[in-house]
Amino acid sequence: MSTSNSALEPTATGLLGARRSFAPFVVVSVLHLLFQIAELQTLANVSKWLLMPALALAVIASTPARRSAATALLLAAITLSWLGDITPLYASDWFFVLGLSFFLLAHIAYLVLFVRGLGYRRPRPIAFVYLLWWLAFVALLGPWLDALLIPVAAYGAVLGAMAAFATRGSLPIAIGGALFLVSDTLLGSDRFLPGFDLWQSGFLIMVTYLAGQGLIAWGVIALQLAGHRGLALPEPQGRGSDAPAPASR
Repeated sequence: MSTSNSALEPTATGLLGARRSFAPFVVVSVLHLLFQIAELQTLANVSKWLLMPALALAVIASTPARRSAATALLLAAITLSWLGDITPLYASDWFFVLGLSFFLLAHIAYLVLFVRGLGYRRPRPIAFVYLLWWLAFVALLGPWLDALLIPVAAYGAVLGAMAAFATRGSLPIAIGGALFLVSDTLLGSDRFLPGFDLWQSGFLIMVTYLAGQGLIAWGVIALQLAGHRGLALPEPQGRGSDAPAPASR
């Protein structure tokens, strides 16, 4: 039986409830960014602790499949990102590697989600761009990394893979993966590249990071609300033969 396009669209009621659940995350994010621009560092630091918890609460409140693998992976990635957020990345190389490790694990969680849970299409051709990005990233920063060359190169490989496989998902997920990559690229350049002087670099790093995280989470929730049958997405329950079939690859 063919599946209509509307069969895989989230209901208006479900989307409205999800938008309300994401509102606190949006508010906290906007406040944090305003504190960044105004250089109110104490308030920026305090609000940074609240960003990922607000996103996690939005996911928990809006997902129709709290016990699904997707929700678990999404919450794991958000939690690991929060640990990376609260690690003082500029304090020392040791703290930078620790924070890098948390974000590496977060990207791995996202990668597993995208590989196993969003398999209704192959990565889009644009995903090849991320291989070129990784080569350029390592070539650009490599001369300045010294002992951190291998960890940063490995991190970049996982980051690029995450963004590439995000193209298997919906447009918000693909854009979210790309923005997360942009944020980490700016962070790495700001820390290691001599002479890198970008206007409001902290603001730009955070605005792309928050938009990326929010879009990924929103995209996964929207697919769940649409009843998509990926491994990590909710299985339709109590439906007969008219239940929408999984979209082909």
